[in-house]
Amino acid sequence: MNNKSQSGVLKKEQTQQEGSIPLLHRIKKIIHHHDLLKPDEKIIVGVSGGADSLALMHILHALDWGPQMIAVYIDHGLRPEEIQVEKQAIKKYCRDLHIPFISESVNVTQYAASTKCSIEEAARILRHEALEEIRSSQFASSIILAHTADDQVEEFFIRLMRGTSLKGLSGMQLKRDHIIRPLLNEPKTALIHYLEEAGVPFCFDSSNLNRQYLRNRIRLDLLPKLENEYNPSIRQTILQNMDILARDENFLEEVSSDALEQCVSYNSENDGKTTENRLILLPEPLRTFHYAIQCRVIERCFWIMKIKPGYLKIRSLLHFAQSAENSTELHLADGIRVTKSLNQIILSRPLRQGQLRGSVPVDTFPPLQIPGPGCYTIKEIGKKLKLSISSTITTGTSNSELLFLDREKVTFPLHLRPPNPGERFRPYNAPGKKKIVRYLSERKIEVKKRSGYPVLVSGSKVIALPGLQISHEVRVTGATKSILTVELFDMTLGGCPRIGIYSQIEVF
Repeated sequence: MNNKSQSGVLKKEQTQQEGSIPLLHRIKKIIHHHDLLKPDEKIIVGVSGGADSLALMHILHALDWGPQMIAVYIDHGLRPEEIQVEKQAIKKYCRDLHIPFISESVNVTQYAASTKCSIEEAARILRHEALEEIRSSQFASSIILAHTADDQVEEFFIRLMRGTSLKGLSGMQLKRDHIIRPLLNEPKTALIHYLEEAGVPFCFDSSNLNRQYLRNRIRLDLLPKLENEYNPSIRQTILQNMDILARDENFLEEVSSDALEQCVSYNSENDGKTTENRLILLPEPLRTFHYAIQCRVIERCFWIMKIKPGYLKIRSLLHFAQSAENSTELHLADGIRVTKSLNQIILSRPLRQGQLRGSVPVDTFPPLQIPGPGCYTIKEIGKKLKLSISSTITTGTSNSELLFLDREKVTFPLHLRPPNPGERFRPYNAPGKKKIVRYLSERKIEVKKRSGYPVLVSGSKVIALPGLQISHEVRVTGATKSILTVELFDMTLGGCPRIGIYSQIEVF
């Protein structure tokens, strides 16, 4: 188990001891200790022209094993009167350091209006998307950002006010996926002092004084008030608490990962019309875990299905998993449908691309006439049906289940169709007739597939449910002279599999 904090927050004693150590040396130590960068690694550095990002670029350039840097400036379109001056200053600085420079523009205002999110959130989303696209196109390994300890404290209050999880309160991490933040332990004052000593000028972002933005109100109003009236060391206290939360989060994340493996399976299916991501959650194993772990498993399910989790969503799905009846359905955001079938909770996106409303479509197909032995495709449900006639019972592929009928008890043409409402048949060796839908339920066929399951009919009689069971009336007996073999298999197997005769079986 990894007991190291991932937030990058140093203990108070460690900070005091290292206060006199030069900034460059401290950042080198952080990078080496946490294995953040490797020699000659190609990286993208997000720059804004402010003290934080310029100090970051200067420090990375000064590393003795210098990574290959590309400086990237993202224009959010919010300060047109300052952008050109800022951009030219960064260009000149990059030219002096011989660092490649890329500028990218995004329309934050339009995105915020279309998605109904805040300007701050829209800027963050578009900035990260643009940086990731450039990282990928430049074949770089990482994106380096200049978030500081001050940003960490501000982020704590933002997340606390808007609502978040323990993971959210534990703050940003030094490294997560492709994002690296080597300055997370450093206060902004240390970076400004570093630039002043190095003689590096930096720009000032006027939007940092705009109290329209929550982050600015926290930095300009809330934190000074807390420092003056409640706790002069409130920033350090918050950082220490975030470090504690990060350690607890690491432990709980390991436990919930183990629980996820026991309770959840996931796969992705593409039939050419829809891409159906399916996640199956088992409620009974989930019950064995503490409620806190259950919530975390549900939260991970949301992330897997690529929808943002929230308190009410998690509670709603957990309640559904524990109390809903089989065959019930729950609609979530972004076209996610949750169904309970055979005591399993199935999360899927079964609707056509772009369609968010409507119920889960039922897998069904139009009736198909079967004039004689051969191979027939039922493309609507992704299956093929093979009928063949022989004098002996044979064995077939491991991907299907063969059914054997008395050929003389059926009359061609046969018909393949979905079951009629309330339709019954007598399963082989059963004492009486049973509703087909009920039989399909007993055989653990998914709810959405039952009303479209193929039924093989001779005249008006149901003679088989291909792949499952024959009707007792057409069973093979000692008097049988000719056998009709029925095989149902997936279209993905390609052509009809050959049925090979491996052994003759005595029938009664």
